[in-house]
Amino acid sequence: MIITRTPLRVSLGGGSTDLPSYYERFGGFIFGVAIRMYFDVFVRILRFDRRIHFQYSSYEAVDSMGELKHNIGREVLRLVDWGGGVDVTFKSDTPVGTGLGSSGSCAVGLLNALTVFQQDPRSPQELAEMSFQITQNLGWSDGKQDPYLAALGGFTVLRIAEDGQVRIERPSIKPSTVEMFSRRCLLFYTGTRRDSNEVLKDQNKRKVLELKHKTKRIGEFILAAFEGGDLDRFGELMHEHWRVKREMSVLISSRDFDDVYNLARSSGASGGKLLGAGGGGYFLFYCPTEGSRESVRVSISNIGLVEVPLEVDCVGTRVLLNVM
Repeated sequence: MIITRTPLRVSLGGGSTDLPSYYERFGGFIFGVAIRMYFDVFVRILRFDRRIHFQYSSYEAVDSMGELKHNIGREVLRLVDWGGGVDVTFKSDTPVGTGLGSSGSCAVGLLNALTVFQQDPRSPQELAEMSFQITQNLGWSDGKQDPYLAALGGFTVLRIAEDGQVRIERPSIKPSTVEMFSRRCLLFYTGTRRDSNEVLKDQNKRKVLELKHKTKRIGEFILAAFEGGDLDRFGELMHEHWRVKREMSVLISSRDFDDVYNLARSSGASGGKLLGAGGGGYFLFYCPTEGSRESVRVSISNIGLVEVPLEVDCVGTRVLLNVM
């Protein structure tokens, strides 16, 4: 048995500039962080059963990978040229389609497990790029940030060239700033899931290039705020980012989500956003003081949203158990 654990992620700046439709013309920029919410993959090698077993929200037992309905699992098995039987179980700290990049974490974690078993372990960057290629093979409108942030862990900057090459940077952020980030930000689950592919496709169909240029510039300013220890500036920039992001697609927000955001702002948050492509999932809010943080926590909890602890994962994808 092999068990891998891969963190989920929070995008902090530059979101949607990691899509091929954008970076192939202008280059992309992403600043994000892995968090202590995880996607665990349990892989058990079947010595005498040649079937492929996958357990997630459904259960499948098929004779060949081509019959597998779990699209990421099917493409991972093809990519690593898997032969023989296998039993795979997925466990995630959040449902799929909630804006924390669970599909990227799933692909990275499964690739990590299977390549280790094949005695061909890959680097975090290799796992990330392989995972991104899987989404492209599936025809999804996903970008590079989800698998890269999940594989690498910690705070990460991705600079994506027009040819798709990714330069990874580790920003210089003081431990006190990291602690302040966890203390002053609030993460709430809306209870709503969505198909991020539909939201991203809608962005690609609309004339949003100038908005994405703005998103990239705001992302660079957010990175500078973290490196300078000025998280109050981060909160202000997140509000500016939210206003730009809402213009990209009518699917990103709704009247109900706008009401939640406005309530948080009136309770003391200086900025916030729906994570991922939008349309549901998690809200992230920044509160400049302890008093405003408590006020926002009470206000948003009172309307039924569930608070989730926000802590940074500094490891990235890892093997928890390897029993051969």
